[in-house]
Amino acid sequence: MSKDVTLELNVPTTMSDIKLEQYQKYISVLNGIGEETEESTNFVNLKALEIFCGLQLKDSYKLPMSAFSGIIKELTSALAEDTPLVKRFWFRGSNGNEVEFGMIPDLSNMTFGEYVDLDKYISDWKEMHRVMAILFRPIIAKKKDLYDIEPYEGSSVYADYMKHMPLNVALGALVFFYRLGMKLSKHTIASSLKDLSQDRLSLVENKFLEQNGVGINQFMHSLEVMSQSLTQLPSSHLPSA
Repeated sequence: MSKDVTLELNVPTTMSDIKLEQYQKYISVLNGIGEETEESTNFVNLKALEIFCGLQLKDSYKLPMSAFSGIIKELTSALAEDTPLVKRFWFRGSNGNEVEFGMIPDLSNMTFGEYVDLDKYISDWKEMHRVMAILFRPIIAKKKDLYDIEPYEGSSVYADYMKHMPLNVALGALVFFYRLGMKLSKHTIASSLKDLSQDRLSLVENKFLEQNGVGINQFMHSLEVMSQSLTQLPSSHLPSA
């Protein structure tokens, strides 16, 4: 006589229900998969349930096939959502207090320090929470649609907080940044170094691009690939119901 099994799991139904940290773990799993086979697909399915729903691998095997397929379908739908830019969002801390975070109001006025750190981390998904800590900080003043955010004091200040930010906000910011393109880097360099003499400007600018251009270029390429395949990425590994 079979025994009924009761499992408690939280299935995200929208991208906003997914944390950035969870998606980082999922991307790490996908990056570790070589050739797509039935075995690798099953492994990704199991890891998806573990990462997004908190279901241990040993318990995943106890799920009825209909429930398993239904959950995978929900996850695929959530990860396939559009990601419009969200410049402000509320974050609830472990103490229960809510703080409103805002994206840098004008990216063309990004500081030199923000840009250097952004370039350092933006091509590595493992560091994407640091990228978000550069782009988003607590709002300290606002009037209607206008707002100011805290001065930048380094990515480590809010990096751990950003691990728990909604995935749709993070991806929306990345896609927006990609569309902004390399114009940002040129304007930022010119603005940050405008007080230097022309000869010194050329020396510093060339050295800066030489040392730091790779990160942004890698990011532009990787994000272009991601934006083209974002809706296909989960479905290529996760079976439909």
